[in-house]
Amino acid sequence: MKRFLLPVFILGIFLSTSRLFAQAGDCPYPIIFLHGWTGSESSFSSVYNNGDFQSVWGGLADVFHAVVNAQEGTYIWGNDGIPHTNDDDVLITFTNETNDLAPGCLYAINLDNYWNENTSNPQILIHDGGSPSFWASDSNESAIYKQGYALGEMIKKVLAANPGKEKVILMAHSMGGLESREYLQRTDASGNHIWWVDPNSSDGHKVAKLVTTSTPHRGSNTMGNISGFADHEEDSTRDGLPDLTSEAVRDLRYSYGCGFLDLDDCPGNYLFGGDEDDIGTWFYANADVDCDGDETSPNIIGININGQQQGFSNPWDGTYDNPSMPLPTDIRYTWITSDISVDNGDGVVAWSRQWLYANNIPKPNDGVAFRLSDSLLTDQSHLTVNSDVNTVLRGLDEGDYPQFAWDVAPEIEFAGMPQRRSISTPEGPFNTDPDWFKFTLGTISTAGLEVAFIPNPNLGGRIDFFTSTPGSYTPMSTTGQYGSTFSPGANAILLNIPKADLNPGNVYYLRVIHNNVGGNSWRVPYRFHFTPATPLPLELLTFSGQANQKEVDLFWTTMNESGTANFDIERSDNAFHFHKIGSIPAKAQNANTNSYAFTDRNALPGMNYYRLKMIDQDGSFTYSKQISIVLKREVAAISLFPNPASTELTLQFESATKEELSVMIYNAIGQQLLQQAFLPESGFNQIKLDVSSLSQGLYFMEIQQGGVAEKVKFAVEND
Repeated sequence: MKRFLLPVFILGIFLSTSRLFAQAGDCPYPIIFLHGWTGSESSFSSVYNNGDFQSVWGGLADVFHAVVNAQEGTYIWGNDGIPHTNDDDVLITFTNETNDLAPGCLYAINLDNYWNENTSNPQILIHDGGSPSFWASDSNESAIYKQGYALGEMIKKVLAANPGKEKVILMAHSMGGLESREYLQRTDASGNHIWWVDPNSSDGHKVAKLVTTSTPHRGSNTMGNISGFADHEEDSTRDGLPDLTSEAVRDLRYSYGCGFLDLDDCPGNYLFGGDEDDIGTWFYANADVDCDGDETSPNIIGININGQQQGFSNPWDGTYDNPSMPLPTDIRYTWITSDISVDNGDGVVAWSRQWLYANNIPKPNDGVAFRLSDSLLTDQSHLTVNSDVNTVLRGLDEGDYPQFAWDVAPEIEFAGMPQRRSISTPEGPFNTDPDWFKFTLGTISTAGLEVAFIPNPNLGGRIDFFTSTPGSYTPMSTTGQYGSTFSPGANAILLNIPKADLNPGNVYYLRVIHNNVGGNSWRVPYRFHFTPATPLPLELLTFSGQANQKEVDLFWTTMNESGTANFDIERSDNAFHFHKIGSIPAKAQNANTNSYAFTDRNALPGMNYYRLKMIDQDGSFTYSKQISIVLKREVAAISLFPNPASTELTLQFESATKEELSVMIYNAIGQQLLQQAFLPESGFNQIKLDVSSLSQGLYFMEIQQGGVAEKVKFAVEND
């Protein structure tokens, strides 16, 4: 079979990578990273190796390795036609790789593999460029149809590794976005989803969100030869190199030359549907788009709408998903596109073909623009788009409405990332970020439920707990039955929900709003957890405290102490992580009232959180409610003048010690612009700061001493 070099996609060429193993963080949903054409698991390494991102999601937990072109034949189920046997064209289980994954929050798929071609003892050859024959496509350049099946098998493995997690998030580069859509959209003649984890359930896809970067959703016919290779004299020359005649290139095109001498144009079968007979097999490895074993299927169903149904002259001008095989509408979508200065697109895929839309509104659409799906824009090339970590992670913004609330669990600490939303939003400015979470409450005690929350320290906003189910698209102006506003620099917030407002088995919602979110705000996450209070082994009548110079005095009274052994006193500086600072034995075991007192002689400057650990004689224990006490800070009486300033700013304050003091200045979006250290005097201090280099605008100053920080706001006005 003679073949020629033809249009090529530079769709996802990446260097090999080493696996990063790190302790997994707690997350609502695990993330799966999908690579592009000729790629591997390293596609998103700039994201999952980012330290700030790892502080929320943990490191890469594991990699799923598959071979999606294992046989010379094109039928997905091999010569025997039986799914899930060792002669399938897609292999995921080997004697040396079961793909039973480690638990965690971050995973990547790798299709850059081959195998030993031994059905009795199948062994995978990871990052091997082999293929079944000279003309066959490498695994990571094979048909997207088969990739969709492999992704479904990976999702099963990820969920099996993480009991309690109900869904995953898909983050896909280039061709990986089409792999994700193949998994989500493909149905049989009866309308049954063939790749889903649970085809019999309306949400059997088990996907919470899909984010794509520079994906050719509407195809790409880019010209060029990026590898510089010539005719393939032998497999060793060809294998591992970009193959311009591969199944993937065939599927990624939006049109082909067809008919007599290829003088006509036919739509790309995979994307827009068509007849496999129109595909020039002298160009491509094969024309078997639907991987059914023959190359003559006359009615391939594309994943996109035929443009002629929209009134366009060409089938390949369709702009959104196929209505007869649509994307699910219970998933949130973000299309990250790129437009560089030297090209109307990212250098490989035209900008207009990197997303799905109708009338310039992202699709799918639930009737309100930018609510079900949105788009983000960067200026990176096709091969560097994933290095724009700020933009990529904007795509991971938590749900903006109860309809898309992320599932969390009680008694586990979760972290969220304040993110700038799409410039066009259905409600509010793009730098106001509402994040919704939901959880199912189990057994409820007489003490109810405690919600602890630490906001981003640089941002203000509001937290709300809803005891009744909010509407699917509850606006930001609606407040919960319990809530609190907070300002930049706020301490932890505690919401105590009484038992009377709770019912076991009900689903409850929490919303966190941050205002004035900057491009780097995600690097400082907010944190929260729900702690169902349990019945106390005694009746705790009171628990209080008061500041006493540099100490804190705690007091509590009890009744009906029966079997109580002692009280451990625990302290925290953030309402999340407590440690023991003392212990007092219980008094007489009777029904009378007992009074206790404890002095914390090493209290922390600023906010202190306390709780009692009440321990029974059998070793069981319960916790009291938390109380908070503010101790006078080392730095006080802070003032700035003149405010607004122009060239020089004077900081005036009182310091209780001569301990070193640090001064940092941040702009309105949280970027640090200045940091200086000073040795203050005990008592009154005055420091002059040069602000002549600052442009006109609003700024924040943070003064740190002894692990305690104070924040003040100032403005600069230039002449």
